Amino acid sequence: MKRLLLAAALVALPLPAVAQKAPEGGSWTECMVGEIFADRDRLEIGCAGKAGGPSRFAIESRDPLAESLLRLALTAKDRARPLGVLYVIAPEANPEGCDPAVCRRLAAVSLK
Repeated sequence: MKRLLLAAALVALPLPAVAQKAPEGGSWTECMVGEIFADRDRLEIGCAGKAGGPSRFAIESRDPLAESLLRLALTAKDRARPLGVLYVIAPEANPEGCDPAVCRRLAAVSLK
């Protein structure tokens, strides 16, 4: 539990300018959380009013990032604060059920 809280705290820290550069095949975007969806296989967030680019981001429920993502998404929605989302550009990397027309695999998240 302590490890999980530490991981959530680290993810919530503002990212330094150097870390803002996405790895090859990835891109950063901002997301005002409008919807949080969870089922047995996938955790997905939907961004409210997002124009251009993907508006939904997902990871498998068993992914080590899932619990931290859920906590940060709930906090962001509750406090009306944006999430910084690093996602994989290629739709081939999407988790099952993540619609390639609007959804991409989430790689990292930060509470802004």
